[in-house]
Amino acid sequence: MSIDKHRLPVRGWAATQESQRRDVTRKALLAAGALSSLLYVVATDVVAASTWDGYRRTEQMVSELFAVGSPGRDVLVPFTWLYTVLFTVFGVGVWNSVRGNRALRIGGGLLIAYGLWNIMGALYPLTLGDDASIPMHILATNVQLALMVTAMCFVAAGFHGRMRVYSIASLAASAVMGVVAFMAAPGPNLVLGIGERISIGAFLLWVAVLAVALWKRTTAMDSKGAPS
Repeated sequence: MSIDKHRLPVRGWAATQESQRRDVTRKALLAAGALSSLLYVVATDVVAASTWDGYRRTEQMVSELFAVGSPGRDVLVPFTWLYTVLFTVFGVGVWNSVRGNRALRIGGGLLIAYGLWNIMGALYPLTLGDDASIPMHILATNVQLALMVTAMCFVAAGFHGRMRVYSIASLAASAVMGVVAFMAAPGPNLVLGIGERISIGAFLLWVAVLAVALWKRTTAMDSKGAPS
């Protein structure tokens, strides 16, 4: 049986091109995570807060900006859907970047779920001056927080070295300051406004750092399947 010597290089080139296309797609998905964090800050504390005369960033909750009756809601409703899309595809990017690492795969799946759960937050927002809206909003928020914390735990377990330490530190900062802010509610007060923003900011920054950490780590796995 004869072998066409010209076919092997062609097939090899095609495989290389396909691999490069997949890698470009993977990196674009990861970049969506960093973009989602940046847009969150811009949309909330820059754009939406500026539409609310008298809103105090250091003393009031971010969730108030999303509330029905908030002057910034018209800005944040379309942003919520954009953030949901960006974060969900980021989760897909994490999933595609960590084949062979079960902990990171689970973390990626939980990040996808976290992104999609934003829909529930949009369906059950706070309504300014209406205490009846609080219970469902708290329930939706707590489920999302549980997804966030669990995802960060699995990602930390899936890494070795500095990224594991950073993930644990970020989780601790976000959780502790979140509890501090919750205890300071309803405010307004400095502990509530600043504490909540530290909690949110720690998570947003962690998302961006995770995207960078996975950017060039398609095959950078050690013998146990964990990024070095």
